[in-house]
Amino acid sequence: MIFFANEQHDYVLTFDIEFDQSSIVQFAGILFKKMGNDGVFAIYRTLNTYVSCNPSYPFRAYTNLSTEFLIENGVRKEDLVQQIEDVFLKDIPLDKLLIVSHGLQSDREILIKNCINLQYDPKTIKPIDGYCTFTHARKILARKENLKLCDVAREAG
Repeated sequence: MIFFANEQHDYVLTFDIEFDQSSIVQFAGILFKKMGNDGVFAIYRTLNTYVSCNPSYPFRAYTNLSTEFLIENGVRKEDLVQQIEDVFLKDIPLDKLLIVSHGLQSDREILIKNCINLQYDPKTIKPIDGYCTFTHARKILARKENLKLCDVAREAG
């Protein structure tokens, strides 16, 4: 369970992706569902999936994900897209969803290049609400450096 003060959405999706240039390699997300009107949310669904691929050396050095691990534990990119759309977010009304990411604009761009739409509701063409922890940390902490997610989390205790 987690507390999101003053959050009006019924669902909050926090996620992180890893990508090699513009190809998605990992999607990790936790979907929270509102439990009442007091800001308490509970974990509703989780997804942590790798794509079976042979990433570049810089990607492997940065993430410590080996080609062998990805091939053994990954799925086809098409299967990842299907897991996200048909299982993870299957019955979630997108107008009641808030997505949270550390670098939301760039994450959305990478996802859309990989056929994963977290930008807009395809039925209504309305944008899906989002919150960028990087942008807000920059404002709240009034600085332009040391804003990696681990830096912000460590500083917040």
